[in-house]
Amino acid sequence: MTFDVAGYNSIIDGIEKFFTEVDYQINTGIPLAKTDGLDQPYVRLLAPLQNLVKTAATKLIEAAQWIWGKIKEIYHGIRAPYEMYTRSNEWASIRQIVTTAQSTIDPNNLEANRTWKGAAQLSYLKTGTAQSGAAKTLGDISDKARSALMDCAVGGFAFYAGILAITGNFLVGLLRAIAELASGVGAGVSIADIAATSGVGAAQLWAAVTALTAFLGLQYKAYGDINSTLSDNGTFPGGAWPASQASTFEDASVEGDNESKWRLN
Repeated sequence: MTFDVAGYNSIIDGIEKFFTEVDYQINTGIPLAKTDGLDQPYVRLLAPLQNLVKTAATKLIEAAQWIWGKIKEIYHGIRAPYEMYTRSNEWASIRQIVTTAQSTIDPNNLEANRTWKGAAQLSYLKTGTAQSGAAKTLGDISDKARSALMDCAVGGFAFYAGILAITGNFLVGLLRAIAELASGVGAGVSIADIAATSGVGAAQLWAAVTALTAFLGLQYKAYGDINSTLSDNGTFPGGAWPASQASTFEDASVEGDNESKWRLN
């Protein structure tokens, strides 16, 4: 799975345009449509129809304000998917560094470790193996963190793409209801229309939020697994990086001269 930065920016732009458009309709479009509806000759003659136009205008504004507020709440988290994508790349870089270190300090990869024997060599073999293992574990943790963050970023992308689609559908319904309101005689239809549009929009919103919550729950479990790995005292004794024990490498004498504890093969 990949995260398309340009595509995500277009989603952000689309949702921001929705806010601008709905704000305009609340403050200008619907009031103008109300005035147009009340100015219709047949509406001016019928008080009940005038009341219906006024009621319809109120309902349209309420519906627009409701969905504007809900989308705004959701919009507060819109930067999260991009941040997760960025952090995922950072963890990928960390993994590259620690796996390189793992290979570098692995005693099995050191030619010198095959050409000499002694106390210092045995100490290095033990210490290097422990530290290489710790580096490998850190590499595994980095890869899991990278994968979980990327999954969250892609999931967030899909979520906000769905929100953008919901806003588009609502705008179509709102503009249709406004046109019906402006006709005067269609005021009653506009109430039913916006009610249906709002109902569909609300259902889609809750479905999207529920799906995202379930998805993120799986990712939370993944982070729990990562934390469990970090708590492994077998790899990280006492919850810390294995000690280097560098002082055990100080013996540089040669075995066979009756003084050293190691020898050249």
